[in-house]
Amino acid sequence: MATNALEQRLSVERQVVGVQRRRVFRRVFQQSWLWLIILLGLILMVTPGVWMVLASFKTRSEITAIPLRLLPDTLMFQNYATAIEYTKFYDVFLNSLIITLSITVANIFTCTWGGYTFGKLRWPGRDAVFLLILSTMMIPGFLTLIPRYILVAKLGMINTYAGMIIPFLTGAFGIFMTKQFMTGIPDELIDAATVDGCSALGIYARIILPLCKPIIAVLALFVFDWAWDDLLWGIMILTDRARWTLPIAIVNLQARTSNQYELQMAGATLAIIPVVCLFLVCQRYIVQGVTLSGLKG
Repeated sequence: MATNALEQRLSVERQVVGVQRRRVFRRVFQQSWLWLIILLGLILMVTPGVWMVLASFKTRSEITAIPLRLLPDTLMFQNYATAIEYTKFYDVFLNSLIITLSITVANIFTCTWGGYTFGKLRWPGRDAVFLLILSTMMIPGFLTLIPRYILVAKLGMINTYAGMIIPFLTGAFGIFMTKQFMTGIPDELIDAATVDGCSALGIYARIILPLCKPIIAVLALFVFDWAWDDLLWGIMILTDRARWTLPIAIVNLQARTSNQYELQMAGATLAIIPVVCLFLVCQRYIVQGVTLSGLKG
């Protein structure tokens, strides 16, 4: 009897161990597929950028060689010097920096104030106004392009920094994103500051902004990247070469150099440096900001 009981116990234990092993194997298999998909997606996203940077150091014959050659025989730094000369890089870089920083800083203040207004302040019609603002996100941008151009032209802002900056001082998506983030800020902090006699503007400056660093970093990255890469509006507004931004100069470089792909790759590589630098500075805030703003999947 004792022997039979022992054999039954060992059989049960073997079955339990077998089930556990199958579960572990199934979990590892599922995670392996997940990591494989992530790795393939990473390769697909990174490869064009890596190719662009490497091609900027190649000669034209190396870029067009068949089969493809990944690494250049000699690093052609002259490509960058020529691209800088053709694009008048320093002038257009300064123009882009002035316009992009102005739009980014303006959006940080207007969107965070909008998020604070709709997320923490109580006033009649708040929800209706917020829904009205959100509804503007469903209007395709090209439908407002011509009315926006006519308005800017009537105000005499063609070929000016103001014409590039003023139409984009705020955005519905930025207000929505910051409002979602601010719902996680405890109301007790605001109530305590109100009891102490702090005004709405004081609460915004002393409590809201310091607590919103993660979402401010995310918003700054989104807005900076969009404004830095904006081409269509710049082509419509900026007719004087002295006011050109970097995207317009790179398009002009493509037109001037025809099939000189090495110069085009060098110009494009120079254009992405500020965005990459901003991402490296803000990366520790990005995951936290996106998660807490309610944009996670």
